[in-house]
Amino acid sequence: MARIAKRKLKEQHLRELYTQLADTVGTLTAAQADSFLSELLGPEEKIMIAKRLAIIVMINERYSLYRIAETLCVSSATAEKIKARHETGAYTHVVTLLQKNKKGYLSILQTIDSILHLGGILPHYGDTRLRL
Repeated sequence: MARIAKRKLKEQHLRELYTQLADTVGTLTAAQADSFLSELLGPEEKIMIAKRLAIIVMINERYSLYRIAETLCVSSATAEKIKARHETGAYTHVVTLLQKNKKGYLSILQTIDSILHLGGILPHYGDTRLRL
């Protein structure tokens, strides 16, 4: 888990740094963004962000909290916390942007489907008869 220093930056400085980061990432191609994030983030941070994104997609697709926790190896408390934030609209922009990029959204669903299928939990995503 990433450690955050006890000494804190001023809120204005944090906003400026975040804006600079967002501007930088926003100008990159997909390949450049992959390299950039791979070098910038540690393994734990990559896992946390990827799982959070998958949880948001699974909640949006109405998977049960149990299925989310089991599939992504997260605690039920984590899944519940993200679901509560999702229900208050905290991830509206994330979901909207993902759904605008149908290829990316479907890619995330296919990855989730592979995890479920390879783990023997469910049949592939296209077979909705047994979807929870």
